[in-house]
Amino acid sequence: MAETLTIRTPAKVNLALSVGPPEPSGTPDAGMHPIASWIAAIDLYDEVTLAHADETSLERHWADDAPSRSPMGWLPSDDLAVRALAKLSTHVGRDLTAKISITKSIPVGGGLGGGSSDAAACLAAANRLFDLKLPLAELVEISRTLGSDIPFFLDEAAIPRPALVTHFGERIRRVELEPTELLLILPGFGCHTGDVYREYDQSPLTLDIRRVVEMAERGSVNANELFNDLAFPALRHQPELQTLISRIGRITDVPVQVSGSGSTLFLVTESADELAETIRHRITNVRCIKVRTLTGAEQA
Repeated sequence: MAETLTIRTPAKVNLALSVGPPEPSGTPDAGMHPIASWIAAIDLYDEVTLAHADETSLERHWADDAPSRSPMGWLPSDDLAVRALAKLSTHVGRDLTAKISITKSIPVGGGLGGGSSDAAACLAAANRLFDLKLPLAELVEISRTLGSDIPFFLDEAAIPRPALVTHFGERIRRVELEPTELLLILPGFGCHTGDVYREYDQSPLTLDIRRVVEMAERGSVNANELFNDLAFPALRHQPELQTLISRIGRITDVPVQVSGSGSTLFLVTESADELAETIRHRITNVRCIKVRTLTGAEQA
């Protein structure tokens, strides 16, 4: 049995995201929001290491080349990776304890799924570290109550393939997507997912699965068709984000997209380097990173 296991785990972008109203009280999934999302992993990675230990602990730090750093002030017990390991322990009826070390490059509060990606990596690593031999579908079921993004990151491929994700995040259909160049724009602030959903709940929309399915099945990205039902709630939650989008709009006519619940913005462009240089010169306090979507064939 291995004593230590390390997994490199990517960020994601929501190329399209439709969100329905929360499930009513008294139902099994009360308060949860059904979604339909076209998601792709991108080549920006955290690194998660699990090692056998007498008790569970968490160590987090930023990578030397992390594009954007912010405080990681939440308690270790609230970290999704720690919660994932605890959930797995309960599921198998064994006290699974490990030292969890996370080297972060994925920004916090950016809508890029860093915490969810780390939690999925923790589940996959623990499954191997403790020789549990749980099938992938079982890991997905364990993860679904922790967060709707986590199941996407659990894939048979070493790097999660693009996918159409529906229901509460646990229904996943992998799809083909040609590698696509994106420019990420990272503000100097984050968006709290819970707050954005509370804004959304003030005027919820109708879930539009067909719209997302049609886009995901095409296998290529049309920047003018992308959408995100959480974009406007994110702008209400962080008005600075609206100001930033307006300023970017005066620089380029490429549509500006919001990933997840924000605050990361992205643009689909074949001129990422040139556009990034222009934005850096005209807008302060943002970071620009060129990334590409991943197909799942890459090595972890």
